[in-house]
Amino acid sequence: MFRICYQVRTYLEMTQMGYEQWQQAMQTAKAIVAEIRREYKAYLDTGDKTHSKKADELKGTLPGACFQTGDVAISVGTKKFNKGKRGRWREMRHAFLNGLVVIDIDHLKEDPRQLFVRLSTDYDLKALGILLVYVSARGEGLKIVFKARPSAEWGNLICQQYEMASLLGLLEYVDDSCKDSTRLSWLTGPDDVLYCDTKELFNVEPQND
Repeated sequence: MFRICYQVRTYLEMTQMGYEQWQQAMQTAKAIVAEIRREYKAYLDTGDKTHSKKADELKGTLPGACFQTGDVAISVGTKKFNKGKRGRWREMRHAFLNGLVVIDIDHLKEDPRQLFVRLSTDYDLKALGILLVYVSARGEGLKIVFKARPSAEWGNLICQQYEMASLLGLLEYVDDSCKDSTRLSWLTGPDDVLYCDTKELFNVEPQND
């Protein structure tokens, strides 16, 4: 089981995430995501940026997971952000990698769900080490979580992302902001999860419908 940090109430309040917490987080996200997508569609339909701004504000209230960071060392926070207090601050220099990599695939030219059908037909996701695929908050992208290859083979986090994206034919859509190991991936609802290897990711046997 991989150690995954997730947002409880703030960036700084993280704990180990298990299967039950993940399920609860998705249920929390479900209603918020529906509103985000309504606001974003209104923006696309009207061009009114107030809708886009509202969608961004709502996005910031979603539960989030640090898929690439298993823990953060206790350290003294910066005066600017954490006022010199000791704690587990979400800073990359104090983060411990957990063996997972997340690719943020954004601004797709096709429906993410249709893209997933093509990917799952053309590739053996399990053989590639892909553990989780879900639709992103605005509904126009995918989050792909996979097991990192040895650094001697694929390099650092951003190189890992590029290598997998290139293999899947998605290199042009990669958001390289995820080179920060402590970057949050906003979670979405249960219906947005297109693929999940629960046994590998959470040590939970897949549940039959």
